[in-house]
Amino acid sequence: MQDVNQHPVFQALQKIIHDAATAIMEIYQRADLGIQQKSDDSPVTAADLAAHRVIIAGLQVLTPDIPILSEEGTVKFEERVQWPCLWIVDPLDGTKEFIKRNGEFSINIALVQDGKPIVGMVYLPTTSEGYFGVTEAWRDLPVGAIKWHDDVDREASYESINVREPREPIIVMTSRSHGPALPIDLKNTLKANYEQVRELPKGSSIKGCRIAEGIADLHLRRGPTSEWDTAAQQAIIEAAGGMLVTPTGKPFRYNQRETLLNGHFFVSGPELAPSVINWYKSQH
Repeated sequence: MQDVNQHPVFQALQKIIHDAATAIMEIYQRADLGIQQKSDDSPVTAADLAAHRVIIAGLQVLTPDIPILSEEGTVKFEERVQWPCLWIVDPLDGTKEFIKRNGEFSINIALVQDGKPIVGMVYLPTTSEGYFGVTEAWRDLPVGAIKWHDDVDREASYESINVREPREPIIVMTSRSHGPALPIDLKNTLKANYEQVRELPKGSSIKGCRIAEGIADLHLRRGPTSEWDTAAQQAIIEAAGGMLVTPTGKPFRYNQRETLLNGHFFVSGPELAPSVINWYKSQH
């Protein structure tokens, strides 16, 4: 999988995401982020819109025949229900983190085929870290997951990534801006098998990517998210041997319903998942 960086489709996607990151960081340096409120009361900035334009233009060149669903360009269900294959994009995941200027935001691009995310790329502009996962061969891309790190002074470094087997301390990624920390009874369930459980707050898709690369074990999300928040990281997590699933253990499927809102989900490797599913069952 490490040689995927030579693949023309990977290189084209990487250029699109790098260009979007450049557009975001240019606005991040400004005093005025161009903040507006959307109709659902969530914030949008000039950076969301600039990155959206860059990504749409790039994907239209790469795959003119594949439609695009973006947080900043939604489409009625009657139209998109006809799309067996589509790109799902969040040009700036973690707008609240961007506004707080804490650096914890990402760019998410996913290719969804028949409801399944089969290709995902996530990039963190402030740390120059990128993640890429392929769960089903598409355009000769190899299946698997990698992480890369861009360096101003030398060539980018690439490594294959996998979820880890749980070990102490169990690292639980919690949300920086949304919702409660790890529920105490779930923490106690985990402590029955692993004495140390540590919580680490982060914003955006970074949480899922940290689990995919094997430096954290679990993320539980009980607040609202949308399909563009999870599609790209789900492809990366699954390609790395992990799971992004509902409380009953079912993987998310995309562009199947009129609503684009997700229900509750958690991210983990296969070993921890049964404990989390059992904890959810005990809540009802």
